[in-house]
Amino acid sequence: MTVFRSARWAASWTLVVTLVAAVALASDPAPEPSLKWDPDRTTPPEDLAELKALQAVVKSVVEKCTPATVAVLNGPSAGSGVIVSEDGLVLTAAHVIRDYSAPKKGALEGRALPYTSGKILKVMLPDGKRVDAKTLGINEGMDSGMVQIVEKGPLDGKWPFAPLAKTSNLPKGQWVVALGHPSGPKVGRDPVARLGRILGSTKSALRTDCTLVGGDSGGPLFDLRGHVIGIHSRIGLPINQNLHVPIDQFRKDWDALVAGEWVDKPASAKTTLAYFGVAFPPDDEDDAWLVEVEEDGPAGKAGLKPGDTITKFNDTVIKSVKQFRKQMETAKPGDRVNITARRGTDILKFTVTLGKRT
Repeated sequence: MTVFRSARWAASWTLVVTLVAAVALASDPAPEPSLKWDPDRTTPPEDLAELKALQAVVKSVVEKCTPATVAVLNGPSAGSGVIVSEDGLVLTAAHVIRDYSAPKKGALEGRALPYTSGKILKVMLPDGKRVDAKTLGINEGMDSGMVQIVEKGPLDGKWPFAPLAKTSNLPKGQWVVALGHPSGPKVGRDPVARLGRILGSTKSALRTDCTLVGGDSGGPLFDLRGHVIGIHSRIGLPINQNLHVPIDQFRKDWDALVAGEWVDKPASAKTTLAYFGVAFPPDDEDDAWLVEVEEDGPAGKAGLKPGDTITKFNDTVIKSVKQFRKQMETAKPGDRVNITARRGTDILKFTVTLGKRT
């Protein structure tokens, strides 16, 4: 088929213009989102532009906070932590730096050993380097703990650190970012980020839907300004229902923790206490549901199981962990107590013979 010269010229010119435009588009950087995400917002994004705005601020938080997020290596165990001062002060969970005896047959874990600060352990940085650190104080009931890096930092002797936020007025639905080392740290893998929202908060606990697994314990929870608002404490039965120690709880015990004290140490190591053999949520105001049950402990032998919620201690109605613990304060080893518990839709009754713990 014959094509006139003018037609061929027009077609060639159109092709050149198209190629130039394509090259120009390819060379231009992608435009930044014009929409800015409000860090205090409590609602989900409503369209693609808002989703991109949320994505941009989350990316910024992760880049800003990763250098301060570390792994805490305590013998064969590993948890997470966050550097919060230029001299290398690390916040973590108490159970990450506690030592435990070997578990007995049928037990979930060994007994917590008496705690003494000053133990040398390792902190692993995001680049895989390991540095020496020593344990400071703990509040076992709150599950808060501190570690001090004893080596000089990479920034003229100083350490990169994350600032702390106040946590007294955190609204339900606020967006948050969890960093940590799920299943333990891995060389070549940065701390892993999970996005979520606050499901509820009290003075002693934050609850979020950030997905966490073993190894994340002790890691930081950030607001969208990149400030630490909590430390990962307990992983719920569904892994997107998790509890964190609020930073205000650390502030409350700050001087004692820095001094290496065991804040809630029993008054006398010789005091004999009644023992029930379960683990509750760290929030004393939460329902008295059983996170863990030791198989060979008093509750386990009586038939109680993880997930059960205690509703009565003898004739006393129990609506919180705090109320249950108050009843245990007056109980003695060897006492037989009647426990009523809810398991799903069933109401069950158990007789538990309390053990003793020194």
